[in-house]
Amino acid sequence: MVWDDDENKGGNGKGPWGSRDPGTGDKPKGPWDQQRPGGANEVPDLDEVLRHAQNKIGSIFGGKPSHGEEKKGIGLLFLLVLALWLGTGFYRVSPGENVVLLTFGKWTSTRAESGLGYHIPWPVQTVIPVNVAFDRRVQIGFTDQPGSRGSDDSSAKSDVASESTMLTGDENIVDIDFVVMWKIGDAKNYLFRIRDPETTVKRVAESAMREIIGRSEIQKALTEGRADIEASTKELMQKILDQYQSGIVINSVQLLSVDPPAPVVDAFDDVQRARADMVRTQNEAETYRNDIVPRARGEAQKLLQDAEAYKQAVLSKATGEAARFTSVYEAYAQAKDVTAKRIYIETMEKIMHNSKKVVVSDSKTGSNVLPYMSLDRLQRGDSAPAASAATPAPAAQQ
Repeated sequence: MVWDDDENKGGNGKGPWGSRDPGTGDKPKGPWDQQRPGGANEVPDLDEVLRHAQNKIGSIFGGKPSHGEEKKGIGLLFLLVLALWLGTGFYRVSPGENVVLLTFGKWTSTRAESGLGYHIPWPVQTVIPVNVAFDRRVQIGFTDQPGSRGSDDSSAKSDVASESTMLTGDENIVDIDFVVMWKIGDAKNYLFRIRDPETTVKRVAESAMREIIGRSEIQKALTEGRADIEASTKELMQKILDQYQSGIVINSVQLLSVDPPAPVVDAFDDVQRARADMVRTQNEAETYRNDIVPRARGEAQKLLQDAEAYKQAVLSKATGEAARFTSVYEAYAQAKDVTAKRIYIETMEKIMHNSKKVVVSDSKTGSNVLPYMSLDRLQRGDSAPAASAATPAPAAQQ
């Protein structure tokens, strides 16, 4: 090459930084190896490096800058670097995000409003975006098989017995699979209060579920008590996480399956069928009771009303008879002969009311007695008229 410093190879003994020293035979020094004015061979500072770089750039374009232009170029270069550094401080807050601002690694503030923001660039300040709108999901008691992540189908799950097997309050064992939906409520606490949020949520969920199941009976857990278990577990989880100052909000706890252990599932099914038969029989008995009891009560009420009516009738009749007897007695007391005769006539009238005999007054010649046709016999079908002998009666005294 033209700056080959080996004269034996036909070069001119000059390199790009100068010629070989004739006294010592040393190679010429590079741009960073120039001796400083003090005589010591030291590493140049930043200003010297920039000055050498500017000189080389100027030599490439065929000129050598002056000392004033050199300082001006260094200032422009510094301003350019400073502008680029300051420009890295802009950041954007997206909807559903919170941005945590740190100053030398210490929390300064949290911004929740979406839009453009600015911070002093690194290493003075840094920002950490946190998605607080996304719902996170934790599975307890099972894991999704490959290719079925996020599926709630029991056929696509692999059971984790150490998480799902729990003891109930009546000392029975159940196998429970459930999921917890949660999100970030406080970005600062979420980032700096707990080390592994997802694992923490999973452990708290398992602990809370075991406590709630430990206070519940197995029949309640298998049937109508699932909603209460979910609500109680969610409340207990939130209480524990708030004590940790985790910044996590529990949205929901959902029981996917509550089953007896596999070895005794047939016996549990028999028990459930027996309970179903018991409930059906109770419902039938209740239906029969609801039918027969109102009818019996209605009949009893009817008998009571009939008895009351009979009572009122008998009392009214007895009261009337007593009043009639009293009035007759009072009339008898005033005119005993007339009243006695009238009572006699009325009594005979009642006695002879259904009698077949005819009583006529006494007559000396009997010319007033005539044969008659019995109408009652005619109505019964007897066609022959019958003459009734008159029974003489004593003539009434005038």
